[in-house]
Amino acid sequence: MTRSRRWTVHIFVLQLIALPAFAQAPQPSGGTDRSVWLSYFGDQPITKLWAVHLEGSYRRTLGLSQFEQLELRPGITMNESPSQESLVAYTFFRAQPTANGSFGPPPIVGKQIENRIFEQQQMTYRLFDKEDSAPQLIQRFRLEQRWQDTAVEGKGYEDKSFSQRARYRLTVKIPLGRSGLPEHYFVAYNEVYLNVTRKASSLFNNDVTYSAFGSRLGEHWAVEVGYQFRQSPAANGVTGPQDHSLQVYLLSTAPFRRIRKGSD
Repeated sequence: MTRSRRWTVHIFVLQLIALPAFAQAPQPSGGTDRSVWLSYFGDQPITKLWAVHLEGSYRRTLGLSQFEQLELRPGITMNESPSQESLVAYTFFRAQPTANGSFGPPPIVGKQIENRIFEQQQMTYRLFDKEDSAPQLIQRFRLEQRWQDTAVEGKGYEDKSFSQRARYRLTVKIPLGRSGLPEHYFVAYNEVYLNVTRKASSLFNNDVTYSAFGSRLGEHWAVEVGYQFRQSPAANGVTGPQDHSLQVYLLSTAPFRRIRKGSD
């Protein structure tokens, strides 16, 4: 195992050790939300090097009684190698806070609008050199520039605020099969969000843990059903809002057109 892979395994083990601390956290002062995510994630190749990245997510409370968030994320992906890719994308958010939601309790009211640009680097490590049937470790680094409009009761929309945030995600993906292209897999990740703006009240912004079972729907399609836990630490060590989400993902790598051999 190379040195970079050893460091990846060490980081993954440390994150697993940290998970019980989040599970034992006190009742959050910002409330607990339960929601449902319906999402599409696609990287549609246009050449061997370039792909169009398309994402869309729609979120409601667990009982489907109230809208919470709409997210649209187009971008461009560059596939430097089979194990490394870069992404630059734009994100539009429109959120509606609930009484105990992740987007802010009162006095925050009304639609919350956010525009975001981010740069991302992702590296995939296949273990045991077994190609498609090998377990994978995936590292993802992301830097975000955020412009947020927040509505406050009695004041309307405040001035648009700018901030930056860094994110690191470590994913393990385990095919449930021994040869060829397994039809089913298990995936889990932990992602840490850090504020990198000088005026931020806290370094830590969010911690997200996710696990799911996935099934392939042919060569270019898959569906995942899983659970996500999000914790948002507040200032002065107070436990912030927590979110428990049922996640349903449709994933695609279907090309927009047939890619000719030798195209770049």
